[in-house]
Amino acid sequence: MARTRNEAAYETARNRLLDTGLDLIRENSFASVGINDVLRACGVPKGSFYHYFDTKEAFGIAVARHYNAQEVATAQSILSDVSIPPLKRLKSFFEGARQGMKDRSFAQGCLMCNLSTELADEKPEFQAELDTHWQAMVRELTACLKEMDTSDVGLGHLSAHEAADWLMNSWSGALTRMKACRDDEPLALFMRTIFKDEGI
Repeated sequence: MARTRNEAAYETARNRLLDTGLDLIRENSFASVGINDVLRACGVPKGSFYHYFDTKEAFGIAVARHYNAQEVATAQSILSDVSIPPLKRLKSFFEGARQGMKDRSFAQGCLMCNLSTELADEKPEFQAELDTHWQAMVRELTACLKEMDTSDVGLGHLSAHEAADWLMNSWSGALTRMKACRDDEPLALFMRTIFKDEGI
């Protein structure tokens, strides 16, 4: 008789692999992190990796999805809170992301930015996957921006979707500069540029 898989234990171990992979890849790179590195760091028995993922590439995509799901959930919780004016929600979203970078000493950056830079040109499966993740974040920003006048953030000449796309592009560029200088100034400049009224 075939053994019945313990779904709760399976998901717990799988999520531990994903959380560990997320931390290691964000701190280093996808190419430099080996499967054994992940297994050692999270305590999952060696040799069991392929019970959860067919290949390292499949694992990398799953890590990206895991990270994106967390980021989108955070964005939704902040940007869709109708009890707060949309401009304040937007500022709170970026301030929260900025604080997250400060907590990591401005060193690791955004996993999506890192993977896009490292893999999008070389691995088509990652390129397609990462593009859907960027689009998901743009959708969350767009929904918030539709509730306000985009001129409040200096983007009145753009549609809500275009403004959201521009904000993500600009923020991602600031994160890249942040990693190079290892300080807050690129993110601070983004905030000063977009949110000119410090009273909001």
